[in-house]
Amino acid sequence: MKMKTKLTRILLIGISVVAIALSFGYYALFHASNINYSGSEAGWYLVKSTTAATELFHSNNLSFKSAHTWKIACAVKRFKQIKPGRYHLKDGMSNSQMIAEFRKGGMSVTSVRIDDTETLEELASKLGASLMHDSIYFMGAFQSDSLLLSMDIAKEQLAGVIRPNTYEFYWTMDAASFLSKMKSETDAMWNDSRRKQAESIGLTPFETTILASIVKAETASRDEAPIIAGLYLNRLRIGMPLQSDPTTLFERKKSAKRVYRSDLQAESPYNTYIHTGLPPGPINFPETSYIDAVLQATSHSYLYMCAQPGGSGKHNFAVRYSDHEENRKNYIEWLEKSGIH
Repeated sequence: MKMKTKLTRILLIGISVVAIALSFGYYALFHASNINYSGSEAGWYLVKSTTAATELFHSNNLSFKSAHTWKIACAVKRFKQIKPGRYHLKDGMSNSQMIAEFRKGGMSVTSVRIDDTETLEELASKLGASLMHDSIYFMGAFQSDSLLLSMDIAKEQLAGVIRPNTYEFYWTMDAASFLSKMKSETDAMWNDSRRKQAESIGLTPFETTILASIVKAETASRDEAPIIAGLYLNRLRIGMPLQSDPTTLFERKKSAKRVYRSDLQAESPYNTYIHTGLPPGPINFPETSYIDAVLQATSHSYLYMCAQPGGSGKHNFAVRYSDHEENRKNYIEWLEKSGIH
């Protein structure tokens, strides 16, 4: 009898030891801290898909305290692959916490502001700095005939598709998804009302966008924009060259603070001193407010404008060329006195 009692106690002790060992093992496997992470909580990035048991994590500020338990935990939870993305990691996370985070797929959302970019190069740089793909990838996509063709976007019309705003994008977003989003935003902006307004002033939506980009380049004043739009519409109606400095300097990427005769004579399809009508495409990404400034242009008789002396960014307007020449003389004198070359 005593022998049975002793054996029972030994068995119970054995079971208890095994249970404790299993509990400890389970805790160590799934719930104990298993990573050292010294990176930012803003995100840990993975650009290429990888197997879960890889040693890749020993780079990018992340390493395991026990790679062995990590591999076992992945096997038990049948977690095999980590998708590219941005993941929020913390020092001391457990295997279970890591697996749960990776199973989200890295689809974190990033806020990207593109209303402060003027060119496709600047846009590619901004996207490359904020998203998974770099600027070279995005610039290559913007120049890809096959990609643009597949999305029914003519290369010269691409700038007109970009809608300046602040957006929430998935960090993994590719160029096709970005362009699809821009095209959708542009199509929504060009509702029936705006299309009818464009038709009433004799322009297509794309032509309106081109003119809006010129108006934007000429002034930062939203109050002045409809006046300048009306001036250019006056010139278009009578076949007079637009003679816009920003378009003339567009391909040469020069500042419009001072324009020389050589600039005005340079051959370019964007030189509106040489060529009448609108240039081939937008010279920046005009906000909707500038498009509306063209659609709701002020009705007047102005044909000429010149920047005001003093650097205010605003303009003096004139109906007669003689008055314009006087305005231009005053502006040049101010430039000379200010030492602006």
